[in-house]
Amino acid sequence: MASLAVTLANEQLILRADCSLFWPTRSTLFVADLHFGKASVFQQHGMALPAGTIGTDLERLTAALVDTGARRLVVLGDLVHAPPAPDAPWLAELALWRNQHSDLVIDVVRGNHDRMLNTPRELGVDTFEACLIDPPFVLCHEPAPFERGVCLAGHLHPVVRLRDGSESLRLPVFWQSSAGIVLPAFSSLAGGALVAPGPVDRLYAVAPDCVVEVSAQSGQRRRQKAPHRIDR
Repeated sequence: MASLAVTLANEQLILRADCSLFWPTRSTLFVADLHFGKASVFQQHGMALPAGTIGTDLERLTAALVDTGARRLVVLGDLVHAPPAPDAPWLAELALWRNQHSDLVIDVVRGNHDRMLNTPRELGVDTFEACLIDPPFVLCHEPAPFERGVCLAGHLHPVVRLRDGSESLRLPVFWQSSAGIVLPAFSSLAGGALVAPGPVDRLYAVAPDCVVEVSAQSGQRRRQKAPHRIDR
């Protein structure tokens, strides 16, 4: 799996093809919008979604942690899709996964889907209500400019449509603006919203096995360049 290194606020960040972002300096892996339990919510409303999606996403998360050697995981909001019932099978599966990674530090910045969540003690996570300051970054769910640092966020589920003649393809993207970087949703059940980038924004599309920079204007693939820097 090929990743792409960028430089933001003088820090190297690794954009990964599993929709996670790795910060080597702090041995920290970032993910956004996990939406655990989403399948169960839709099943309760009569929609036949597969029940094993949390297992697939936890396998992807484990692979990312092993591949990067991260000692800390930060969830940039929407850990869950809705407050779980105490006996929800997916919650037991998540608790088992947490037990298998008991040495991992997990910080969760609450997203709009997490606001009614009373985090079960067995998950062993620290939660933050609005944002977490981790210089030079401000870790939050909804992206916004901050005076205290550059924003790493989620919430928007950004995607881009690439066109080649009559052919088109929608892909998740890392969206970089002057405020920071918005991560694509990690959940395999998450939808996506097409981005509306500004003229100096940069988009990094997530293909199955790589991350590539694409043009915000034309949707055509750009030639990969050396890691860039934004000074603040």
